[in-house]
Amino acid sequence: MKSYIVIVKKLHKRSSIPDSLPCLMNITGIVRQGFTFNAEEVSAAGTDSGLGSWFTDVGGNFYWGGGITPLEGKSALFSSNQVEAATGAHKLTAEKFIPYLADTCTEFSINTPVRRLSFLAQIGHESGGLFYTEELDSGSAYEGRHDLGNTHPEDGIKYKGRGLIQITGRNNYQWLSNSFKIDFVNSPEKLGGKNASNCSAEQFEYATRSAGWFWKNNELNAVADRIDLSEPIDEGANLGFYRLLTRKINGGYNGLNDRISKFQAGLPFFI
Repeated sequence: MKSYIVIVKKLHKRSSIPDSLPCLMNITGIVRQGFTFNAEEVSAAGTDSGLGSWFTDVGGNFYWGGGITPLEGKSALFSSNQVEAATGAHKLTAEKFIPYLADTCTEFSINTPVRRLSFLAQIGHESGGLFYTEELDSGSAYEGRHDLGNTHPEDGIKYKGRGLIQITGRNNYQWLSNSFKIDFVNSPEKLGGKNASNCSAEQFEYATRSAGWFWKNNELNAVADRIDLSEPIDEGANLGFYRLLTRKINGGYNGLNDRISKFQAGLPFFI
C-alpha cells in the first residue's frame, strides 16, 4: 500500500464502489482536505464509463481517486501557507519546519485537519511562531521544583523549557529519554537551540517530535476531535474544548486569545 492525501475539501468514504456518480448510496463517512491514509488502487466495474480510479484502505473503505493524490515527500503533508497561517511563523521558518512537522504528525497520528490545525495553533503560540525552541528565561524559577523532578542543584536551569511545547523539568526530560531512547537528561540541548535561526537538524527534529510526544501522551487528539470546524472556535462547545487543550498544555489559560487567533487564521487552509 502507498500513502495518499485528500486534496478536495471533503471526500466520501464508501462501503463499495458506486455504479455511477454522483451517488448518495454506500457512504459511510467523510474525510476532509489534508487527511492521509494508506491504500491501494482497485479495479472498478464502470471505470470506462467515467468513474475513474478507486482506492481501498486497510479497513475496506473505498475512495474516489480524483479526490486524492500520492503523498510523495514530507513537504506534501503541509503547505507553507498552512503552517505560516496557523502558527504565525515567517515563511522561511515555516519551510524549515515542514518536513519535521510532517514526520511528527505521521508518528503521533495528528492526521486529520482539526488535529493538525489545533496542534499548529498551539505550538505556534508556545514557540512564538515556531521561532523559539528554548525558553527565554534562565529557568532559575524552576529550582527546587520537586513536582518537576528538579531535585539537584541547577536542575531548573538545565531542564528549562525546550522544544515547541516547552518540555520542562528533569522528570519530563527523563520520560522523553525513555520514549525516544535518546539521552536528553545529559544532553538537554538536543531539544532546542535557542531559536530557529540557530537550530541544527537534530534540534529541529527533537524540538518538533517532543511536541508530538507531549500531544499524544496527554491525549490531545481526542480533545481536538471534539472541535467542529464548521462552528466558531471562540464560543460555545468549541471554546470549551479549546480551553481544555490549552489547560492541558499550559496548566492554565495563558495566551488563550493568541491561541484562538492562530486557530482562526489557519482555519481557511484546513476546510
